[in-house]
Amino acid sequence: MNVHVEDDPPEGLIEAQRLAIRIAEAIAADAQPGETEIEVRDRADRYVKDLGGIGVWTPTTIGFGQGTLSCFPTDKPSLRVLWNLDLGMIDVHPITQTGWWGDCTRTFIRGGNPAQAKALETVDAIHATVLASVTPGMRACDLFAVFLRELERTPYVLLDRLSNIGHSLSASSSYDGGYIDAWNSTPMTGAWAIEPFIGNHLFGVKREDVVWFGQRNCTIVQ
Repeated sequence: MNVHVEDDPPEGLIEAQRLAIRIAEAIAADAQPGETEIEVRDRADRYVKDLGGIGVWTPTTIGFGQGTLSCFPTDKPSLRVLWNLDLGMIDVHPITQTGWWGDCTRTFIRGGNPAQAKALETVDAIHATVLASVTPGMRACDLFAVFLRELERTPYVLLDRLSNIGHSLSASSSYDGGYIDAWNSTPMTGAWAIEPFIGNHLFGVKREDVVWFGQRNCTIVQ
């Protein structure tokens, strides 16, 4: 059964995703060495309300240092402190006044550690390649194959505990279309969050944006 979707993303989705990006990038810019994961999580959640959201649809995830090795809704921010040579990660999920859901992850670096900088550069490059590969109606498993081909050229591994790089997203729901993984042959229509999460035994890096898969074109919502 074919499901009709418009070519352009709904205004509600655009609003929600712009809010998510704004919050994630604000935290990536203002998180300071010496702050704890809990302090930064609390500030991110304040930003949700201050910038017009009504809450989050799944808990905000913050990780510093070894805390970047996992990014999962059950992860609880801790008293772990952001160091002056460190990686940090935020995954935020705001709900707008009209009930639309956003989803954005950004990884940020403090200091000039070359290994950390290289990992961040690598995930950004993989993410860009994956986004450039989207086509209307492509299968989730085929987009995952693009990611996997790029990952295999690096020294890193996929860190997602469910072995995926994203999921479907809708006005007030998520995961209905499943995950972007090696097993999901679902044709991608509507909104999908694309979030490659890679790393090694020391740290992880991740970037997430939402793509609208329309009838004739795809749009990165930003």
